[in-house]
Amino acid sequence: MIKPILAAASLVLTVNTMAAVEKQFPENNYVYRPKVDTGFEQYRTKSLRNSNKVVLTFDDGPHNTRTPKLLDMLKRENVKATFFILTKNVNASNMYIIERILKEGHILASHDHDHDNNNGESEQVFRDELYDTVSMIESLKRKYNSNQISSFYRFPYGAYGQNKFYHHFNIMKDVSDRIYGENCINFAFWDIDSADWLVQLSPKQIAQNVLAHVVGGTAYRHKVRRTIFGNTKYEIKKYKINHPIGGGVALLHDIHERSIEAAEIFIKEAKKQNIDIVPLDEVDEFSYRNKSCQSLL
Repeated sequence: MIKPILAAASLVLTVNTMAAVEKQFPENNYVYRPKVDTGFEQYRTKSLRNSNKVVLTFDDGPHNTRTPKLLDMLKRENVKATFFILTKNVNASNMYIIERILKEGHILASHDHDHDNNNGESEQVFRDELYDTVSMIESLKRKYNSNQISSFYRFPYGAYGQNKFYHHFNIMKDVSDRIYGENCINFAFWDIDSADWLVQLSPKQIAQNVLAHVVGGTAYRHKVRRTIFGNTKYEIKKYKINHPIGGGVALLHDIHERSIEAAEIFIKEAKKQNIDIVPLDEVDEFSYRNKSCQSLL
């Protein structure tokens, strides 16, 4: 029985890879294999390639002062974004920020509860925290009468599938079935890393990083250096993008002042260059067409 099962698994994996071009929900009829079904490239947003469209996503909030400043700017510019929040950061003092995110037409999504690397968590810890964080997002949507049906999850560090005892996608399906009664938790990686976490980069350089991946031109990346004392130092390197991807999901963070400034610079330049900034759930890979995804909680 072992060989037929492996053959069937291989066939389903091929189907799964093809399906990932259109949808990034974990496949219903496939059991993912730890340390085998991994990788990032197959989940690039192919439908945005050469589309001149960008999705803006912001991780690690809400931040009590910077997220409201970002929301103000997005409102002025009439741009919608997706906020991948850490649910441990939500409390009574910043609940109004969550209300603004939802009522101003942005997408509220989970970036985990505490930003721990999911690969290092036991199956039970990952299962419990995923259930808690997604359930909390649902309760916030109900609290503020949001009609958002999407349920996006972004793995901290983009890390998944490397725990030898279980695969995260299988747990996602289990948790989703418990919360929604169907496969509704859609994972979201990114195509464009703004590198805004690098303190050495200016807002203009961060904005240029995003822009260059769409239209080409100068961009900035880092090289790791070790000092004679054993400390890590990041050296910024300028490089040229001659063959840009022409669109994609951009990764930024609303916890950095430089990122808020960079987002505004990019948005203004995008308008000049006729680059469309679109909501995540309007992209084919992240669409919730033919899904109801109503919380059962």
